[in-house]
Amino acid sequence: KMSHHTGEQKQFIFFSSHCLYCNRTWDGWLCWDDTPAGTYTTQNCPNYFPDFDPTEKATKYCDETGNWFRHPETNRTWSNYTHCIAYTKEKLKMAYILYYMAIVGHALSIASLLISLAIFFYFRSLSCQRITLHKNLFCSYVLNSAFTIINLIFVVNNPKVVERNPVGCKVLHFFHMYMLGCNYFWMLCEGIYLHTLIVVAVFAEEQHLHWYYLLGWGFPLVPASIHAVARKKYFDDNCWMSVETHLLYVVHGPIVAALLVNLFFLLNIVRVLVTKLRDTHRAESNMYMKAVRATLILVPLLGIQFVIFPWRPENRLAGEIYDYIMHILLHYQGLLVATIFCFFNGEVRTWKKRQTHLYNKL
Repeated sequence: KMSHHTGEQKQFIFFSSHCLYCNRTWDGWLCWDDTPAGTYTTQNCPNYFPDFDPTEKATKYCDETGNWFRHPETNRTWSNYTHCIAYTKEKLKMAYILYYMAIVGHALSIASLLISLAIFFYFRSLSCQRITLHKNLFCSYVLNSAFTIINLIFVVNNPKVVERNPVGCKVLHFFHMYMLGCNYFWMLCEGIYLHTLIVVAVFAEEQHLHWYYLLGWGFPLVPASIHAVARKKYFDDNCWMSVETHLLYVVHGPIVAALLVNLFFLLNIVRVLVTKLRDTHRAESNMYMKAVRATLILVPLLGIQFVIFPWRPENRLAGEIYDYIMHILLHYQGLLVATIFCFFNGEVRTWKKRQTHLYNKL
C-alpha cells in the first residue's frame, strides 16, 4: 500500500521522463516515491514503533546513477532511520531523571511528614480535632509514598517482575490506588470539618469524628475495589502498569469530585469569614481565615494534575517541561502538605517561639 506524498516529495513528482530517477519502493517500514538521481527524499518516521519519534525524519538517498543507496557493510538498499531513534536515548535519560525525581520526592515527603507527625503527637498543647484530621491526612500520605517507592523500586524498575506478573504486584497496585483515594478524601474531610465548624455550627469546636474516619479511610476502598475487579476482568495487563485504560476513571472520578466539592466548601467558608470579619472583627474569624487559607492553597495545587494530565504538549521541549511539572506536583505532595499544614502552621510557629523563649530563659 503506497503512502500519501509528503510536501517534500511532491516537488519531485513532475520531473521530466528522460531524467534519471529511482523507482518507488517499499523498504519494509515506509513507502518511498520516485526520486530524482542525486537527491535525498525525506518523510516522517513511522508512528507504529514505540521507540520511534514520529516527529523526526527518515531519509533515503537516490544516487547519481538512479539507484537507491546501498549500505557498504551489507550491500543492501538502505534507508536512514537513525534520527528516528536518536530521541529514544534522550527519552531514556529523561525517564531515569524522572524516576529518581519521584524516589527523592517521596523520600522527602515521608521524612517531612514523619517529623510533622512527631511534632503533633509529642506536643499535646497542639492537640485538637483539626490537628487530629491533619494527623490522619499525613498518615495517608506517608503510606501512599511508601507504596509508591516500593512499586517504583521493585516493580517499575524490575522488568523480570513485570514479565512474571505475580499477584503481589497487583495487590501493591490496589493499595497504591486505595491510598491515593485516601489522600484526597482526607483533604475533603479537612474542608468538611472547617465548613461545619464555621458555616454550619458557627465556631462550635467539638464534632463527631467517626464520620470523618469513615469518609477518609472507608470510602476510598469502594472505587479502589471496583477498579481492581474491573481491571482483572477487562484490562488485565502485567502488574496493571498501563495507564492506557479508561478504568482509571473509576478511581480518578471520585477524586476529582472530592476536589470540586472541597473547593466549593472552601470558597463558601471564605465568603462567610469575610462577612464576619467585616461585620464583627471577631478574633476567631481571623484565626479560622488563616486555617482556611492553608487548605485553599493546597486544594488547587493537589488537584491541578487531574486538569492538565490529558494535555501533554506535542512539542519536545514543552513536553519535557510538562513532565517535570507533573512529577513535582505528583511526587512532592507529601512535602507540600507537611510544609503548609505543619511547618507554616501559625500554632506550630507560636509554639516554637514559646519553646525557644523558655530555652533561652534557662
